[in-house]
Order: sequence, then C-alpha cells, then structure tokens
Amino acid sequence: MFSGGFDSSALLGCAVEARVEVVPIWIDNGFNRVTEKEIKQQAANMGCGNLEIISMKPRQTVLKNPVNRCYHCKGQLINPVISRKDAPVFDGTNASDGTNYRPGVKALRKGGVRSPLAELKITKEQARELAITMGADPVIANMEGCLATRFNYGVEITTKKLNTLRKIEQEILRTTGDHHLRCRLDDQEHLRIECRNQATFMKLIEPEFREKIVKSAKLIATFVTLDLEGARKNAFDKELGL
Repeated sequence: MFSGGFDSSALLGCAVEARVEVVPIWIDNGFNRVTEKEIKQQAANMGCGNLEIISMKPRQTVLKNPVNRCYHCKGQLINPVISRKDAPVFDGTNASDGTNYRPGVKALRKGGVRSPLAELKITKEQARELAITMGADPVIANMEGCLATRFNYGVEITTKKLNTLRKIEQEILRTTGDHHLRCRLDDQEHLRIECRNQATFMKLIEPEFREKIVKSAKLIATFVTLDLEGARKNAFDKELGL
C-alpha cells in the first residue's frame, strides 16, 4: 500500500533492497494531495517501476465524515487488494502512529494487513531517514497527505470542498515551500489555515496574496482565518479527548 510518503517509501525501498518481489499499489480515492505523476516518480525513486494504480470513489459512509471515518475509509481502500489473496499486504504505519487516534489501523488489522515499521518499532523520524537514504524525494514525500483530515468530524466531504482545499494548499506550498501547511474546515462556515513557518504567516497576510487565497476559500466558507497557534496535530481528534 504505497502513498509516496516517507513511511511507505522506506518500506518499499527496503523490499527492493532485499530483492523481494513486491508490487507498490496506490489507491486514488480523490483525497490525495500528491499527484499520480509524483507517485509514479517516487516509486521509481525507490527502484520500483511497476506501480499499480487503483481508482475508486469513497462510499457515502466515508463522505458523511463520522468520527470513525478512517476506519470505513481504510476498509474500503484495502478491500480490492486483500481480496486477491495471492500475496501478503503491507502498509507504512510506523511505531510513532500508536500515539495518535488511528481508527484506520483497526481496519488494517481486521483485513490482515501487516505494518513492518510498527512491528520493528521504527519511528516516524527513523522511517524518514531510511526513505531519504534510499532515494526518496522529500518534496514528493512531504506532499503526501490525506485531505479528508482537513474536515472536522460531521462536516460532509464533497468534491468541491476537496478540490478547493487542494488548490489553496498547493498555491501556498508552491509559494512558500511550507509542507506543514493545513487548510481545515472547522464547520460549514469557517476555513482555518495552519502554517509552521513565520515566513509563510507573513506571506499570507500580504494584501495581494491574501486576497487571492481568500477569493478561493470563499467558494466553500464564509470566514477565512489564520491560526495563531500554527500547524500541529489534528485538533479535531483532541476535541474528542483522544
């Protein structure tokens, strides 16, 4: 299960290094920030040119965005792979992920998917170092991310909202290089921008650039805000007490 991020790139790189017969599979359900071209390039960077791509539309259970959205989403993502029953399936969950709210991991375990990085207690930082050492492009790896996590639970996920968030994030990323950037929909009316670097913050309040971002954001929200606390772990999970 290949996403192009540091974790799955580290896993793929190790498999290729060990001369294991492996097929990286990317599931495109429309939630990705990374592009198909970038995914293909990252797989090639890891020495594997036989990337398989599966496209699918998220089920309504996922789009309704319940608290356990990731459980339903991950279950749908892995189904076409585990149903083949011709080889073991692996994903890039690492040892650090155990400290976060991860209902999707429950779906992975239920489906019999193995997570070697987690099993070997390899942390997120160690996986990042491994991936880069083996040739992963950090720019592509940093682009990897699930846009569904930008929606507060209960806020319905739509194609228009996804495309708008993707467009805004890509515009800011291209301008600032701040890959920690997150544009989150707190509710139907409020879009909140989190960033890590002070330079990004200053860029976002420049009149011309600010107007450009606000114009795009107004397609899906009434209010557009800049979070003074900056980029951090998903606060939506924290509100659940998890």
